[in-house]
Amino acid sequence: MLNGAGSTAAPGGESLADPRHIFHRLRGTTREAVLEEMAVRMAERGLVPDARELWERLIDRERLGCTGLGGGVAIPHCKLRNLPQIVAAVASTEAPVEFGASDHIPIDLIFLVASPADAPAAHLQTLARISRLLRTPGVADALRAAPSVEQMADVLRGAAAGLPVAP
Repeated sequence: MLNGAGSTAAPGGESLADPRHIFHRLRGTTREAVLEEMAVRMAERGLVPDARELWERLIDRERLGCTGLGGGVAIPHCKLRNLPQIVAAVASTEAPVEFGASDHIPIDLIFLVASPADAPAAHLQTLARISRLLRTPGVADALRAAPSVEQMADVLRGAAAGLPVAP
């Protein structure tokens, strides 16, 4: 259950490849449970001030339309009050989770983006950057195959540096 606890400190400019932003093999079996697990972990790590608010905004956004891109990938995103800067996280799931994606493929790779309510342009830029990263051949498969947070971070660093990615 979300309790709203978490540090109010916001990280400064960390990369998506920062291990604090990576969650390996989440155990949730529903869209709501996986998003809750990510929200709680992000609040515990001081990435967002309030897990409950993040989770509620993400669920509200999913009700507007599924953030599943297809191919087992989703980019849930929302805007939060009192968030000083954009925060992104990536997670793999232990088992694929039904998200309601238009291709009907369950999700096993999630890129979550939370932005300040007053930063719509930066929000869109972050979503576009993640979309470009996902178009890099092999990135999604390599993230799925990674046996640890550290390996996921290596994949993300390599892709960001333009290095070839092998699953």
